[in-house]
Amino acid sequence: MLVLRLPCSASPMLSNDDVSRARMFVNKVVSFDFKTDSSSIGIQELVAQHITDLGGEVNFHKFLPQANKFNPLHFFSGPDQGIVQENYTCSSYGINTVGFIRAPRGDGKEAIVLVTPYNSVKTSTGEALSLGIAYSIFSLLTRVTWLAKDVIWLAADSQHGEYTAVAAWLREYHTPSFDGSGKSLFESNASPRTGRKRHNDFLRAGTMAAALVIKVTDGTEKAERDVLNLYAEASNGQMPNLDLINVVNYLAVNGQRLRVKVEKLGSLLDAWWLRSVAELFHKLGTLARSLNPQWNFGISVAEYIEGTATLASSLYNQVYTSL
Repeated sequence: MLVLRLPCSASPMLSNDDVSRARMFVNKVVSFDFKTDSSSIGIQELVAQHITDLGGEVNFHKFLPQANKFNPLHFFSGPDQGIVQENYTCSSYGINTVGFIRAPRGDGKEAIVLVTPYNSVKTSTGEALSLGIAYSIFSLLTRVTWLAKDVIWLAADSQHGEYTAVAAWLREYHTPSFDGSGKSLFESNASPRTGRKRHNDFLRAGTMAAALVIKVTDGTEKAERDVLNLYAEASNGQMPNLDLINVVNYLAVNGQRLRVKVEKLGSLLDAWWLRSVAELFHKLGTLARSLNPQWNFGISVAEYIEGTATLASSLYNQVYTSL
């Protein structure tokens, strides 16, 4: 017998203890004294220690800032744009903290990634809350027995930019760079504060089936209350994972009574030419439906415009992150 479980049909497993521990973790991040601990990277070590206490695997990934330069002449034949040739001091390095949960019911071939970007030089309240949310999810998933995919928590050090930190880790995950001794160039497995070894190798899981970026807006920024903004992105020209987007939308609307907004390219919503094209397609669809009622061409002009603006936003983000 095949049993299908819909989102919100099961009882929530996140307890008040999980929320309390996450709140304590957020308070530690917010109260961290960057001036006193400027010689160490205490936030990275703090995240790593909490991952270890939960029973997860953890390692550090050290990377160089990426030069924000695009040379079209070297696009195909030039060196790797992710490796910066200039000399940098140790303080210029960024260090990501990466935690792993091995799925008890999985075969290690697929993984889901949780990403929480934060500035390790000065972590804001919103970034601390993002870390706290990911910590509570990670804490819960270390205790469940039904996981079929590995879970990766990437606490991305975004002092040089959010995309730089994540892209550097993805490059190392998929196409590692090695020196003459066979050791990864940007690998850092020892604890930055204590020097204790975490793991001998750069840790990996299976193919990334999906990724969720958790980012809480600071109170100083203008944002609507009780609103969840979804940024649908994909890679290599592919469409976003609509199943994942629909699950998040269903949980937010029906479970938490939040209003969900999918990010769109706002400049297209009022574009006269797009409205003209949408009206043309709408008239063609109406004509086709009049010839054969079984042809389902019932998309309205507004749906054409919103769908195009959403698709354009995803394409724009892909192009922006690839440069």
